[in-house]
Amino acid sequence: MAGRAHVLGDTGPSAPEHWDFGGPRPGSPPPEDMHLLLMLYARSEDVLRTVLSHQRQRMAAQGIRELYCQQAAHLREEKDGQIFFREHFGFRDSLSQPVIRGFMRPPPGEDYDTPIAAGEFILGHENEYEEKPSSPSVPAHQDPHGRLGPAEKPGRKDLGLNGTYLALRKLEQDVEGFDAFLEKNKALAPLGVEDDAKKKEWLKAKLLGRWPNGAPLKPDQHEAPDLGSQPPSNAFRFVQEDAGGLGCPVTSHVRRTNPRDSLAPNPELSMKMNRRHRILRRAVAYGPHMGESDKAPSGRGLIFMALNANLGRQFEFIQQSWMNQEKAGRLYSERDPVASNHEGGMMTLPIKPLRRCVMDLQSFVTVKGGGYFFLPGVKALEFLAHLKPPAA
Repeated sequence: MAGRAHVLGDTGPSAPEHWDFGGPRPGSPPPEDMHLLLMLYARSEDVLRTVLSHQRQRMAAQGIRELYCQQAAHLREEKDGQIFFREHFGFRDSLSQPVIRGFMRPPPGEDYDTPIAAGEFILGHENEYEEKPSSPSVPAHQDPHGRLGPAEKPGRKDLGLNGTYLALRKLEQDVEGFDAFLEKNKALAPLGVEDDAKKKEWLKAKLLGRWPNGAPLKPDQHEAPDLGSQPPSNAFRFVQEDAGGLGCPVTSHVRRTNPRDSLAPNPELSMKMNRRHRILRRAVAYGPHMGESDKAPSGRGLIFMALNANLGRQFEFIQQSWMNQEKAGRLYSERDPVASNHEGGMMTLPIKPLRRCVMDLQSFVTVKGGGYFFLPGVKALEFLAHLKPPAA
């Protein structure tokens, strides 16, 4: 990933030479030394500590050296019997995930969630181009017990079947800086929004592209709707309902990273194009809630994970062509207001009768580490587990 920094927009404080892992910073593990990623999940910190201790003993016995360890946990909340997760800026997280054809069913009545071909996320299956994505393979003689299926190329076995690729990033969030920026610019809120807290919430929602409770932004809506016990809707389109961005600004984070029907003059063609650049996004927070500890010694942020069958066409495309592209719609010189690097950038807020501009944007998210990994399927794991070590 460090070698793709120019594509991903990882510059300035986010450049690889400043990373905690995966970059060339002295004292941090470089990408060429990162051979394995182990992800451990548990229901409590006590259980996690026990499992981690056990795995460390097993790794040491096999001569595996631990390079870096990051503990993280969902910021879990419960309201009206509904459990959901937030990230450190205060937004509900993991709201818009693709529905995989043949594995999941879309929610009834939500035409946006047209199932996407499994090959967009899982190797060995047809993608939205009706082709199978490129898959790693090994010489057939390395699989004498036939654990792997045949690859397209004669004399080789398919190592990638039912596996995928993972983009992992450690993203540090400047929660204090973000709140100070909202405080400084709260006067941009339209007339009728009198309360200071609601002014900040309005601006916060415009930057991201959803209300903090997850509700979609709608034109002429200045306050977050009360969702009660209902989950936020994901059944909306931008051009169909908000072509000018009076609700959700064209350059907001959400509209950039998942543009839905706003990519081309033909909304249906746009939806088809959009399905070719989706990712399975997973994220878990690290560091304490802002209220629990205003100063977090090790910072606070997200461990971001993107699962996809083609890193270049999916994860990297979203980063380069949607998030960091300075042209969006008919606007120029604007990038993702929340997740991109900024040194005094701007964002246009379409508001009747006159639009307003957010000036002097700063970087609220800093990349602190990252790497690309192959996640093998079950058969590939069996194959790898039975590989004999090379002769000394």
